[in-house]
Amino acid sequence: MHVLLSKKIARFLLISFVFVLALMVTINHPKTKQMSEQYVTPYLPKSLQPIAKISAEEQRRIQSEQEEAELKQSLEGEAIRNATMNAIKEKIKSYGGNETTLGFMVPSYINHRGSPPKACFVSLITERDSMTQILQSIDEVQVKFNKNFAYPWVFISQGELDGMKQEMIRQAITDSMNGDPELINIKFAEIPADEWVYPEWIDENKAAESLISLANVPDGDSRAVRYQARYFAGFFWRHPVLDEFDWYWRVDPGIKLYCDIDHDLFRWMQDEGKVFGFTLSMSEAKEANEKIWDVTKKFAKDFPKFISENNFKSFITKKDSEDFNNCEFTSNFEIGNLNFYRSPAYRKFFNYIDEEGGIFYWKWSDSIIHTIGLSMLLPKDKIHFFENIGFHYDKYNNCPLNDDIWNQYNCNCDQGNDFTFRSGSCGGHYFDIMKKDKPEGWDRLP
Repeated sequence: MHVLLSKKIARFLLISFVFVLALMVTINHPKTKQMSEQYVTPYLPKSLQPIAKISAEEQRRIQSEQEEAELKQSLEGEAIRNATMNAIKEKIKSYGGNETTLGFMVPSYINHRGSPPKACFVSLITERDSMTQILQSIDEVQVKFNKNFAYPWVFISQGELDGMKQEMIRQAITDSMNGDPELINIKFAEIPADEWVYPEWIDENKAAESLISLANVPDGDSRAVRYQARYFAGFFWRHPVLDEFDWYWRVDPGIKLYCDIDHDLFRWMQDEGKVFGFTLSMSEAKEANEKIWDVTKKFAKDFPKFISENNFKSFITKKDSEDFNNCEFTSNFEIGNLNFYRSPAYRKFFNYIDEEGGIFYWKWSDSIIHTIGLSMLLPKDKIHFFENIGFHYDKYNNCPLNDDIWNQYNCNCDQGNDFTFRSGSCGGHYFDIMKKDKPEGWDRLP
């Protein structure tokens, strides 16, 4: 029995040896290799792909080529960086150094290898804003513009925004981007408590009196509106959440966009060297701006180096005099370079204005402070009116009067409601100063 079993085992081992030997011969046969490479290898996952055998000399050649390519790429990158730094230095020098407003902003206009602008939407959420308004403004911007460009959103709130509201905001933006997580970038931040109060030098009794005396002015009796004005005029651009950005587009809850925007406005501002863009301008109530022009003239006298030679003072003064005309760029729509506000000139200007207390003793708004700062510290060609953007806030509308623009951008607004050339607007004044041709029919509006 044992002898018979041993013979069977020996026979099995012999047959197995012969089979393996035959298989090895077959596998290594040129014809078999050719068929395998043709019909099997292409369909294997990369992890199972056969590794080609190469000689030591070939390995050294490949390694040498890789090292040479890496060195070339490194040198090219260094050359580009050096060229960029040299270009920045020369540009800053041409503006008179980085203490000047334009000199300070130069790095944000250097487009590294065609990279997009470092830009975001900024939406300030206060206790007065409803979720309906917030979600409406998000939808307007996403549908009309950002679905094509996927710029980040930054929400800065008065107090912490609760989880449910944050989730509603995330969902609204996610839905507009078809749920693609790579296209969604949302940041939430809070207003620091010490930036939403009376500063220590303010006489609170005097501030309280202004709430009564200006009750006939829109929001003249609101302390919260004054806090918001001070925050937007002098603090939002300092928030750490915005440190990584050069550009912002202010989106207020409740705004509407009337036209499709198929081109990158941030890129356009960057490439054209603009600093600030607006859609609405108007004349603010005189009593709200009491003494602000006197303070501005004193600032210009004390710090003449900050005043641009080719400034836009003519926009904020009357045609036949140096008197203030109360014109302002309405702040509910702003596209601007954050580095303007970060510049030494604007910081000095804001602090000068802030210490006068006019935000609380009268009603100096962020719109008027921005407008005066922009008009005095920049050349006028750095400020741009977006006549091709349909925009609505409160009771004011910007609707393109040019029929070609209105049709091209699928605008859904009534041109008869455009505010640009109406009484109370400073749009016509802007066109006159900039020597721009007014659109056909501008003078037929009521």
